[in-house]
Amino acid sequence: MTTRGKNTPMLLPPRDSTLESRPVPWERYYPVRAIGPGAAPEAQYNFRSVAELEQNSLYTSSAANNSDTEEDAKYLLKLLTKESKIEWRDDGVITDEPTWGPPIVVTAYSEKARQNIELAVNNLVEVIHRYFLRCPQSGAFATEAFQRLRFDVIEDKDLLESASDDRVREEFNAYVRSLRLFPDDLRWEKERQKLYKDNLNRPDGPTRYNICIVLDEGAIDKLAAISFPDNLKDDTDVLRDIHLKVIDRNWRYPQMAKDKFGSGSSEHVYKGIDNCPVLDLPLICAEMHGHTGLEEMFPLDRYRYMR
Repeated sequence: MTTRGKNTPMLLPPRDSTLESRPVPWERYYPVRAIGPGAAPEAQYNFRSVAELEQNSLYTSSAANNSDTEEDAKYLLKLLTKESKIEWRDDGVITDEPTWGPPIVVTAYSEKARQNIELAVNNLVEVIHRYFLRCPQSGAFATEAFQRLRFDVIEDKDLLESASDDRVREEFNAYVRSLRLFPDDLRWEKERQKLYKDNLNRPDGPTRYNICIVLDEGAIDKLAAISFPDNLKDDTDVLRDIHLKVIDRNWRYPQMAKDKFGSGSSEHVYKGIDNCPVLDLPLICAEMHGHTGLEEMFPLDRYRYMR
């Protein structure tokens, strides 16, 4: 018997020890700022369903002629709105959530970061706008997908400044619990506690809350410094090296990493975080609806080759 080709499991560092000395409450309310075209209070009154767009469009799916997923905005829109009307609380009330976009957690609060955070998030919105502008075969669906974009920005200097990835994860879970998008009897939570034999705070919630984007000093600087080219086709050259850290809300701190991905200098193990190429954020958010979580999609950098 040979072990050739198998990766040796590696021990992972324990989670942030300050979570024991300064624990995060199970529920925390954050007054978020909503940014993006879908953030306007009146925006949802103008949203149109895929069925409505199909009736009013001569759209022909580019997927029939082109394997490039990025070009098929209809496919993306269907996935991004898949959970827009679901009875999350099992109380007979449908939760209407017509927008999409992972929440953003800000961990940098220097004077420079404060000055640049608005520009940084607005540039991220523009990156996604230009992504959908590059979908000429499905323009109406691309426009609709962009109009539904909303980033909820979570900020609190006292709680989040220079926070570790582990602390961000627990604070994000506390925020998601405050949304109360789960049944009151908590049966799902009791089942998970039995399965995993832990008492971690991992509330149920829509797929858009599976991850959060972390904006630290470096990420804010990179986004704020983006200078968009006149030609949309040049975006790849300008944005190819810009990645944003995303944190898996549901990760549970195993002692050992699972199999490594890649080899040599490109070898990676999953540690509950990943680096998301900004060029592919809409595609990645859509594809999450077809996966059990971020770990199954790791590493996200491979999605750039789907374009």
